[in-house]
Amino acid sequence: MPLISDNYHKEKLKKYNINIKTKYIVGNNILERNTNEEKNDDITSGIRCEKKYYVNNVLKHVEKLFDSRIEYTFISPKQIDDDYECPNCGMVSKLRNFIDGCPYCNTYYNIDYSDKDLGGKYHYDHVIHSNIYRFITAIIDLIISLIISYFFIKYTSRTFNNIDILKVLVYGIILSLILYYLFYTIDAYIVIGPIKKYKERQNKEQILFWERTKINKKAFFNNLNYEIRKYYYEKPDVIDYDILDYEKFSDYVVNSKQYVDVHAQVRIVYYHNNKIVSKIKHETYTMYKNVNGTMKVQDGVNIIMCHNCGASLDINKAECDYCHTKIKYLQEWILDKKKDE
Repeated sequence: MPLISDNYHKEKLKKYNINIKTKYIVGNNILERNTNEEKNDDITSGIRCEKKYYVNNVLKHVEKLFDSRIEYTFISPKQIDDDYECPNCGMVSKLRNFIDGCPYCNTYYNIDYSDKDLGGKYHYDHVIHSNIYRFITAIIDLIISLIISYFFIKYTSRTFNNIDILKVLVYGIILSLILYYLFYTIDAYIVIGPIKKYKERQNKEQILFWERTKINKKAFFNNLNYEIRKYYYEKPDVIDYDILDYEKFSDYVVNSKQYVDVHAQVRIVYYHNNKIVSKIKHETYTMYKNVNGTMKVQDGVNIIMCHNCGASLDINKAECDYCHTKIKYLQEWILDKKKDE
């Protein structure tokens, strides 16, 4: 059974002749997968490190910031005709049917989110590569350089006149250019300390969340990925997205229904007028527990009958075509779109 969001995404990229080349760090190797199927290396526990966006085979956009805690798995087809059981939904089929992910639940988005040393390369890069950070560092650098130049000129010159003021400006600018990298590096280390402590505390809070709620973390993330992929790819101008950081998880119950709010930092990639642009946003995805049961789909051809009228069902639809009885959903956790729109 094909995944609707994957098909929609591929059709959209094909429509605009866009190819996304994604590189992954796997051990000591850099492997690659392309959306146009030109190159699809076998990847086990790979970490995304780069995405290149091509339109009509011309490079238009590059992204290099990713969360190193998120690991992706693309099942290797070495034993292509052996039986394989999906670790998430239990579907059993020939391994060749799982090369691009489980045909049932799309299990290829595996997340390792244990207590690691956070605040390292990703968060360091995310801070020091910010334009705001660079601007602030440059201003501080220039002010300090002007102050140093002022005292140097004032106490080494016999007089202090208009020419000396001009010297202060010239010397200050030259000194700021020389010292910029030094200020840039020192300031980065000053900034990264608190960020690292904050991220470590944030991650421990999330670990306690999973321990307290007893929610199946792997299934939840697979469901969340399925839901937000479909949510974004149904938008006409969105061609890609990446979760950059899971910031916070909070759970609550309303009218006996269990909810989980996922606060995340996400990068959304748009395609406008032959241009690709990206925006980083803070989003909250509200997921609620499916209490009506999930549709069970077996490997191979499925003929599923409506329990109300007996008509055959298209499980990709929300309801029976004949009697409009709602069809059980495929996911254990469902995105509450009313709260997210």
